[in-house]
Amino acid sequence: MLKQYSYLGAAVLLNVSLPVVAGSTAVKTVDAFEKVFGVTAGERRNHTKGFCFSATLSPVDNGIQQYSVSPLFTGESEVIGRLSHKGGNAKAADNVPAEYGMGLSVNLSDGTNHRMSMNTLDFFPVSTPQAFADLMVAKAQGKAAVKTFKAANPDLQRFSAHNKQKTKQLTSYEGTTYNSINSFYLVDAQGQKTAVRWSFVPVVKQGITVAQGQDFFYSNMVQNLDAGPVEWNMVVTLANPEDVVANAALPWEGEHQEVVAARLSVNAISATGACDNINYDPLILSAGFEPSEDPLLQARRDAYAVSFGRRLSEQ
Repeated sequence: MLKQYSYLGAAVLLNVSLPVVAGSTAVKTVDAFEKVFGVTAGERRNHTKGFCFSATLSPVDNGIQQYSVSPLFTGESEVIGRLSHKGGNAKAADNVPAEYGMGLSVNLSDGTNHRMSMNTLDFFPVSTPQAFADLMVAKAQGKAAVKTFKAANPDLQRFSAHNKQKTKQLTSYEGTTYNSINSFYLVDAQGQKTAVRWSFVPVVKQGITVAQGQDFFYSNMVQNLDAGPVEWNMVVTLANPEDVVANAALPWEGEHQEVVAARLSVNAISATGACDNINYDPLILSAGFEPSEDPLLQARRDAYAVSFGRRLSEQ
């Protein structure tokens, strides 16, 4: 049995139609995505452009087992993953710097499943589901509305200042680090919880080895796979006592204990495939994991469910 934290998540797993309340925050959020990005029928409303991969996830440092009983850290697992561009444009250009995403559906050795949905943000632009819905509505209305929203939202001000300091550099999917953004709890055999975030960090930062055209990421990864392993380390960051766990808009700063818990090794990639109809719901968790109190986790689940239902109805 998959570990679920709401009826909604279980329904999404079964690919059944979901009764969604008109006017809900999730519906407003996805409606705004469609206004900002447009709609590619039968495709995701965000992170529309991307491709599938198969991989193996293998434990590395067994020290992580003192914090969690998850089979994810005790045995080799098969993975169906997806790498993607942020946004709703199925024809997004590969040859300009952008934000990317990584989704993982991990089939564990005990027969259960664990999912992750990560991206290249260092932290989230706002802290609440309503604020995110309002931000997306403002983006749909135009720059003036976003400016007004930002003036009243310290989280977005912090996020924008952080992003302005970052160097914009074109990197391949396989040369990029992906972050959990939200916090979760690892749970040990005694039920003790440890707050964590994690990142998937390239073992070797694979570069760009083919001509940089409109669509080169797929062929670039093919070439890098032919040349050697494409791998990421799952680096788990343990919270310090002063860290705010339930707010994804607040980064954890300073020194932290980190554990290289597992290694993701890509076996093959495909333009389309098994990943296409997977909903990378971040609340499908194995035993040994629990969600934090961060309200954005449930908000992400709800918005993914709305998007998932719409694209399935169009296929």
